[in-house]
Amino acid sequence: MKKLEIIVSQAIDEDFLHDCKVLRVAQHYTKAVGVLGSGHSVPKMGDEIWPQLNNHYMIVVEDEEMEAIKRIVDNLRKTYPNEGIACFVSSVEAL
Repeated sequence: MKKLEIIVSQAIDEDFLHDCKVLRVAQHYTKAVGVLGSGHSVPKMGDEIWPQLNNHYMIVVEDEEMEAIKRIVDNLRKTYPNEGIACFVSSVEAL
């Protein structure tokens, strides 16, 4: 099993969820809304200078599902190169 932490600009959040629904992946997740951050795209600080925000997903999946989500993330990066989407993967053991 893998734990994915995905930080996605709120501007493309709906696209991420739509693609997950179409591929029937990431149906169970934890979502934190309105996350601040500065990565490799425009900072998302929710203020007058950098008004956008991110959303943060934590998703635990089997390896096969992880590959499909990775493709979604890669496609969103190509479609929206300036919006920002990050994905971190770690091994996890469910108790």
